[in-house]
Amino acid sequence: MSLAPLADLAQLLAEVFLEPDADLTADLREALAQLQGEGASQALLAPLTRMTGAGLDLAAQPVEYARLFRHALTTDTVHLFESAQARGHLMAPAVIGPLQAIYDAADIAVDEDLVTPPDHLGLELACLSYLLGQVVEGDLAERAAFVELAQRLLRGHLQPFTAAVAEQLPQVAAHPYYLGAAELAVALVAEAVKVVADL
Repeated sequence: MSLAPLADLAQLLAEVFLEPDADLTADLREALAQLQGEGASQALLAPLTRMTGAGLDLAAQPVEYARLFRHALTTDTVHLFESAQARGHLMAPAVIGPLQAIYDAADIAVDEDLVTPPDHLGLELACLSYLLGQVVEGDLAERAAFVELAQRLLRGHLQPFTAAVAEQLPQVAAHPYYLGAAELAVALVAEAVKVVADL
């Protein structure tokens, strides 16, 4: 599979996890058609198909997002911050330092007005999208550097992070839309690891 649709999919998932009130129905259908055309594996197609057909009402979507990821009332909150997942608290230097090094090396600056810490799953997926995009369309002289950054982000951050989120969501009876998104993130990371390793 080529990197371009994986970059697009990473950006779409970034929006799913960053923008709880975004209507991504048309984008999900387009991504599904693109992946089917690419002959993508069932590991990618199955969760994307579930998300597309999940039927989460747009009014209910931010409510479910808040229940799962912000302040659960009767279950555990599933944290979308790598520091909270890996170290049990926000802004853990052991997570933020290496992640910020990747952002700096890629010349990515998180908007200072953004109150979301840089280790939010959506921001890490957006970073992956950018890195993969640079590998595909960027300067050939810098390609090896972006491949190396993508490998560091995938293996050191996104592999364990997406696995943790995907493992926790079924335990809190998440809606199929978010279950599919987490499963798709795991599959995307696994596929990107394989494709990037072959470059």
